[in-house]
Amino acid sequence: MTHQRTLTLAHWGVYEVEYHEAGKAIHLHSFSKDPDPSPIGLHMLSDEVARLRVRRPAVRKSWLEHGPAPSRSAAAPSPSSEVSWNEALDLVAGELGRVKRDFGNQAIFGGSYGWAVPGRFHHAQSQLRRFLNSIGGFVPHKDDYSVGAASY
Repeated sequence: MTHQRTLTLAHWGVYEVEYHEAGKAIHLHSFSKDPDPSPIGLHMLSDEVARLRVRRPAVRKSWLEHGPAPSRSAAAPSPSSEVSWNEALDLVAGELGRVKRDFGNQAIFGGSYGWAVPGRFHHAQSQLRRFLNSIGGFVPHKDDYSVGAASY
């Protein structure tokens, strides 16, 4: 039996999404008109990937219970608790506001290697820097491991 298909775009190209009769996406296929499709990404709907996917934000229980106060146990591994997206956003906004108020923007480190991508919109470093500049600035990182190692 032939199932309905639609197209979707991903970082690695165009894929055809095959749907079950109930409308659930069940399989990805390489785009039939791509003369050299990338196999990367064809597994995105697999059970293995679905089990690993982060579905909700999680926060260390010790942080939720004791807040950001430094302690020796804070660095130790702690189980996490899932929170709603709204709660996670409120926690992050509150912490950025607290650090900015108590220590200034120079206490906010805006370091993220992120993915090396050909575009700038979905470039993790650019997005992080734009966001942190919107709240008054931050301390950036410079270069990467390779450039840093080569400079010595």
